[in-house]
Amino acid sequence: MIQKISILFLFLNVSVFSTTFIPLSLDKQLEDANGVLRAKFSSLEYKKVSNDRIITEATFKIVESIGIKQSEIINKNNFKVIYPGGKWQDLDYRVSGAPSFKPNEEALLILKKTSMGYAVKGLGMGKYKIIETEEGEFYQSSVFPKHPSLGRITENDFDSALIRKFGADLQKVKSDKFVNIPVQKEVVEKNKSGRFPASVERGPAQVELDSTKEASQSSNPIWIVVLFSLLGAISVYTIRRSKGHK
Repeated sequence: MIQKISILFLFLNVSVFSTTFIPLSLDKQLEDANGVLRAKFSSLEYKKVSNDRIITEATFKIVESIGIKQSEIINKNNFKVIYPGGKWQDLDYRVSGAPSFKPNEEALLILKKTSMGYAVKGLGMGKYKIIETEEGEFYQSSVFPKHPSLGRITENDFDSALIRKFGADLQKVKSDKFVNIPVQKEVVEKNKSGRFPASVERGPAQVELDSTKEASQSSNPIWIVVLFSLLGAISVYTIRRSKGHK
């Protein structure tokens, strides 16, 4: 009886979803992919996205990439990749064939862009192990490690496939962080002395307004002189006219 209860408890705590893989050529796998990463695994966490759906969010340090825009890599040392399955409230939601990673493991990942972010395309099919040998590197499918074509792909063959798909091979990410800072217009007020701070560069619009104001101020004395001259002339004319009548 106790054994039956233990088996039932185990069944309730582990949900397993089976996946069947079919070998596809590298070109076929890249056909509708949105990017490829060479990255080092850092950590993972689990998220519940619906009542019956759990996903794993893995964090990677990007070594090289292709197909992903620089603006989408906010921090190359903290890039998130998702795949289905994970743990939630002590329940284990396993997805057969989902990729797995060891601490600091470096791998090649074929990615597909989704509404929740970049996902490993085709579950484990989208992960390639990096194998170091005396002859150099080669890449091995994590699902079909002994396949005649997918079990040993040379660096040149992999780069050629990337060039056919993206027009270039893997590239170094330019910076650790990409920050898009919008340019904001600042309103600069003059102080009481009428001077701008030395550290503030005056724009063309400010120069134009100030020059107009200065011109109007400089022309004020001229108009005053003309006005007084007219008044004087009128006064002299009035006096002479009044004497003539007498």
